[in-house]
Amino acid sequence: MNYQQLLKKVCLPLLLTAFAFSLFAQDCPHQALLDKLDKAMMEKNADMTAALYHANAVRHTQEGDIEGVEKIREQTAEFFKDVPDAKSINHDIICNGDYAVVRWEGKGTPAGSPRMVSVTGITIYKIKDGKVIEEWEEMNMLSLMMQMGFELKPPGEAKD
Repeated sequence: MNYQQLLKKVCLPLLLTAFAFSLFAQDCPHQALLDKLDKAMMEKNADMTAALYHANAVRHTQEGDIEGVEKIREQTAEFFKDVPDAKSINHDIICNGDYAVVRWEGKGTPAGSPRMVSVTGITIYKIKDGKVIEEWEEMNMLSLMMQMGFELKPPGEAKD
């Protein structure tokens, strides 16, 4: 590979990637709140989590809506009990106005299970006065269920 080929095949893509990431690296006005949410997760502290939500906050999940900070605290405490070694990492954070979008990966061992599982997801936070007022969470449930031993089977043949 000559010098020009090296520039075209390696350096240019790296520079373009660095430029693209610099677009996401803008200061996020909600970073302090996101850091506190991460800290509450790492410390398994449902009360700390609840303190970061408005009293009438709504968390939209695949299982349904959770309305009110007390219900959010209860659901969070239940999650910490069900996955006591849960850990997460934020891969991307994008902020725009009152919104913060986080692409994340979580790992942990469900209580009573011998195997650790991993799940990826995206959470959108709507933030008002420094607290979460609304949250939408989507995660790769199919991958999670398969890691837990569920099988994906095609539907049976149609019957006459």
